[in-house]
Amino acid sequence: MEQQEYAQRGYLREDFRLFHLKGAMEEQLDWHYHTFHKLIFFLGGQSGYGVEGRSYPLEPGDVILVPQGCVHRPEAAPGAPYERVILYLSPDYLARAGTAECPLDSCFTLATARFRFVLRPQEERQALRRTLFALESASAQPGFGQELLAKSLLTQLLILLRRAMDAQPQAVESLASDEKIAAIMQYLSQHPTESVSIDDLAARFYISKYHMMRRFRAETGYTVHAYLTGKRLALAREQIAAGTPILQAASACGFGDYSAFCRAYRRQFGQPPSSAKQDAAETPKSRKKA
Repeated sequence: MEQQEYAQRGYLREDFRLFHLKGAMEEQLDWHYHTFHKLIFFLGGQSGYGVEGRSYPLEPGDVILVPQGCVHRPEAAPGAPYERVILYLSPDYLARAGTAECPLDSCFTLATARFRFVLRPQEERQALRRTLFALESASAQPGFGQELLAKSLLTQLLILLRRAMDAQPQAVESLASDEKIAAIMQYLSQHPTESVSIDDLAARFYISKYHMMRRFRAETGYTVHAYLTGKRLALAREQIAAGTPILQAASACGFGDYSAFCRAYRRQFGQPPSSAKQDAAETPKSRKKA
């Protein structure tokens, strides 16, 4: 089967980064993923957003949750107005900053479990907006306690977001141009470490394997193999950064051949697996947005 990894875009060397973008997009982006979590607060304009094969028409005030490793893309026509605030969030930082009773990455865990990636807050909308803009202001204005203030506001924002998710269990309407392929993506996303062959997948979803492979590639731009490999590599990277031995992480994430894992990892990230540990141990420093 042809191997084609989907693109990684953007980098994060800090605990978090915030961008407030008001201009129209100059070009449409293809499906891509990040090795960090991402929040998009849609403030206005004309846009939708695609996550894991499903498209969400957006309304001002919507929040898009993109867990690390999830393929996604903005769906704004070039030149159309599009205002949003974007937050890049380090999974390692969220793990360190949260507690057992209040894990700060729980909104992303819940989004993945529900396979729902857009939130339309109601009662919490104004509180989220105030906290978001306070975070933006604190991040941009140097002064005594700037870092601590910004991190405390980020904590508040994530707690408010999780409470809003608890208060809104119903899904925001989404569309898929191919429901069968969207269902396959959901299954692979929620079972990335399980051993599954193309034949098994086709049988599970009652579809010819060749037809499935063609439709999957036409819908997403990626092969089934590339999509699943990308999920596994992102998960392995997270485990290695958290301290899991590389060989153990590779095996736990579905790679039976260690050499093949190392080759795929380097092809995907441009670095050996050991770099994940080094990156987690480095002091955060600024890096230009990609």
